[in-house]
Amino acid sequence: MSISTPPVTDREQQSQRRRADAEVTRGIEAEINACHQLSAVRRGIEVSFFCILYLAGACWITLTPEAFVFKITGIMLMGIAMNSLGILIHEGLHGLLAKDPRWNHWFGFLCGLPLLISASAYRATHCDHHVEFGKQRDYGTYRQHLDNPIFIWAAYYAQLFFGSILYVLLIPILAWRSASGQTRRWIAIEYTGIATLIAVVIYLVPVDAILTFWLYPALVLMLLSNIRGLASHALGDMDTIYLSSRTVKTSRLVEILFLHENYHLEHHLFPQVPSYHLQRVHQLVWHRLPEALYAKSYLSFLGSFFKASLRRELRPVGRVQPARASATPK
Repeated sequence: MSISTPPVTDREQQSQRRRADAEVTRGIEAEINACHQLSAVRRGIEVSFFCILYLAGACWITLTPEAFVFKITGIMLMGIAMNSLGILIHEGLHGLLAKDPRWNHWFGFLCGLPLLISASAYRATHCDHHVEFGKQRDYGTYRQHLDNPIFIWAAYYAQLFFGSILYVLLIPILAWRSASGQTRRWIAIEYTGIATLIAVVIYLVPVDAILTFWLYPALVLMLLSNIRGLASHALGDMDTIYLSSRTVKTSRLVEILFLHENYHLEHHLFPQVPSYHLQRVHQLVWHRLPEALYAKSYLSFLGSFFKASLRRELRPVGRVQPARASATPK
């Protein structure tokens, strides 16, 4: 069943945001402000780690025997490393890769090249996802576009299985519709660069190498990105800020590999906080939240997702009340 609540107006949404900020930051403003500080060292360590991880996977395939298990291991390592690119380009959209806007843009552009995504196009659509969240110009959620629960569930499953491919295909189209003239010029320039790179790679690099070192790892990237993206907003309440995004509890390893993007509710509450500080934000504000969406793990979320799909229910999944739980004597 769909949630039959009236749409939230722009003024109501802004009022919700102000109340949310006041509720969760009162008395800890200095700590929250500290979480907004960028660290070139932290970012450099992250990027270096994933570069080493990719190279380790590539070397593993190159130097080990021609056995299926060895090849799969190397592809998995490269795919996990490539998964960081989607998160890093997302950081760049929020100006969180570098303090200098020009460096931030070009770092984002470089992250987008292997993904075949223009940083400028992605920024245009992602700004709508935050500023117009849950409204017609937000294509990261679906209920405002689809009335029938069957179609909404079809969109959820399309995101789970084909989301990354659809994003690559649709981002330039959706961005072009809403972008300014200057942004359109940047989009055209960046996609020209991407097309040129594709042509050069196809001309110079053997097909087997393209498959082994890009396409097959990209399939791993797509799987991880699709699951992470679906868990971020699916089966939430877009009209309530605390229930519009989900925090997923993960192991320390998964959190590192996902660059702390499992704290997606915290990201939407504080979009200018770099990902490496989201865990600290979670520690500061979680027990203050009147309500939230929570999953014990990504597998736990998928289990709840599949159960809800069998009933075609669209009620928020994983709704908790952290503030009330913290106030309850143990």
